[in-house]
Amino acid sequence: MDIQRTGTLDSTSKVHRNTSRRDTTAPAVDEQDFSQADSLRGALDQLAGARPEKVQLARELASSVDYPPAKTIRQISTLLAVKIQGPMAW
Repeated sequence: MDIQRTGTLDSTSKVHRNTSRRDTTAPAVDEQDFSQADSLRGALDQLAGARPEKVQLARELASSVDYPPAKTIRQISTLLAVKIQGPMAW
């Protein structure tokens, strides 16, 4: 088989390198302003849609080492593997 090169590339296959530097004047982590975080947290606590019993249940589940059950984790991992590899891999 004889392959001939045409020497033309479409514009989508070209790689352009950005040579501009990033702004290095960003403030350090210690200098970040989090003064609005407390007021935001307070506002979220006052939302009418928040149900304290559901929030408490979610906190308990999140702190439990047995949640979610191992069976659920296996099922989700299987679904993710099928999605990543495609259904023909199984």
